[in-house]
Amino acid sequence: MILSMTGYGRSQVLLGDVYFTVELKALNSKTTDIRCKMPANFADREMPIRKLITDEIVRGRIEFNIFVGDEGSADDYTINTDLLQRYFNQLKPLQGKMNISDADIFTAVMRIPSVTQTTAHVLSDEDFEQVENTIREAIAALNSFRQTEGNQLASDLRSRVVGIQDRVVAIAPLEENRIVRIKERMRKNLDDFIQTERIDENRFEQEIIYYLERIDITEEKVRLTQHCTYFLEQLDSKDTQVGKILAFIAQEMGREINTLGAKAQDPELQQVVVQMKDELEKIKEQLANIL
Repeated sequence: MILSMTGYGRSQVLLGDVYFTVELKALNSKTTDIRCKMPANFADREMPIRKLITDEIVRGRIEFNIFVGDEGSADDYTINTDLLQRYFNQLKPLQGKMNISDADIFTAVMRIPSVTQTTAHVLSDEDFEQVENTIREAIAALNSFRQTEGNQLASDLRSRVVGIQDRVVAIAPLEENRIVRIKERMRKNLDDFIQTERIDENRFEQEIIYYLERIDITEEKVRLTQHCTYFLEQLDSKDTQVGKILAFIAQEMGREINTLGAKAQDPELQQVVVQMKDELEKIKEQLANIL
């Protein structure tokens, strides 16, 4: 099962006459990085919330927000005027050195969490249990979002891998003409520098065979086909974290495609290799977006 790295989930609950809205956003990240933004009265609940998110959401940069009400009432907040004055007085001497105004100092002080405090919406254990259920609903929505996007990514990846497989098959009819063209080119180059009557035909054929063996691409085609098949099998895996495996397979596919290009020695075959590389680059771009 392919899951997208990005996702969004939202849920809401009404406690008394106050709405609690939970929002979750997941972004690309190699590790689990949770960033919480919640009202001050949730401070003692942060660790259980973080554990819940870690247990239910697989890897990524997770932005978690809880909003209380719409914009909040002015009666819900108090200002610690003594603390505000103390911070302001401490910053005032820096005004001239930093070329800032009183308004700038006041704005900065008001952003300090301990200066403004909320007095409303004190949560009981029963209230938090309902909020916790709301968080689970938002997580479920986020995971569903990831799965939907993951299905779309899997469909795109599948089509591109099949495109590479089709081009491997398309190489077959080019190979015979490729060998003929290589022999003709070698014969012409030889004729340009050596008189025809001095050429040992048997030796020439031996050298041709030796050279063709060195640029034979049978093994590369077989291995590339195997890698593509394994890639498609992993797309159907029930594992939700196959991104690293797919990235490794894509890397091995790249090795074989590069070797095909190095051995091509033929413009028509080289065009097919370029098309394979184009598909592989798009595959790698998509792999950066899955778990």
